[in-house]
Amino acid sequence: MSGVFFILFPICFLVTAALQQAQLVEYIILPAMYNYFTKRDVPYVMAGVCFFWTYVVTASLSVWAQSAASPNGYNNNVRKWKVDVEGGRDDAALTEPRNRGFIAGPFGRIIAAHQVALESVPGFFAAVIIATAQKVPLDYRVSFSIIYTILRIFHTILYVLDFDIVRAATHVMSISCCAWLFIFAIVPGFERQYYSTVMDVVRIRHSISDGNWTFG
Repeated sequence: MSGVFFILFPICFLVTAALQQAQLVEYIILPAMYNYFTKRDVPYVMAGVCFFWTYVVTASLSVWAQSAASPNGYNNNVRKWKVDVEGGRDDAALTEPRNRGFIAGPFGRIIAAHQVALESVPGFFAAVIIATAQKVPLDYRVSFSIIYTILRIFHTILYVLDFDIVRAATHVMSISCCAWLFIFAIVPGFERQYYSTVMDVVRIRHSISDGNWTFG
């Protein structure tokens, strides 16, 4: 499995970049968003969507999953648990807050999906802020922020449904969105190198889809 991820990692980075250069976001999503937001606001709107998805939606689902999977419902009160232990309750260990990591099945995956989202989204917030401060071209900030947001939402769904390889690819692709923004912000003149490299990948993709394998 580790070999698969070593292969998957660079491929996911290139696929994310190819999606950005294919301008699917510009053609499909942005026209509808322009009815409510200006283009420069879109990265911040996506940050707000990710905040809501991570800290409201997946957090609520995680609490519900812990409550449904535990014998006596949700318990985040360590002091109450200690009292239960001293009172000799047989199921006290199962209600201890830190034991939620041992919940298996769909409930466990819901909890894990929330934890992965918590780990990922701060990096996205930082990438948006730094890319904006460093004046990364707006087109890149908009595209990568929208792609990241869509991937994070799909990742949660795929995690709960237990599509392991697909969710891993989705996770790496979402990370690559942040990585591209950081690289644009840090590396001087990276835009020219990025465009030429990614356009080669896009041309190969078009050649394969058209059945024409001449990549020149």
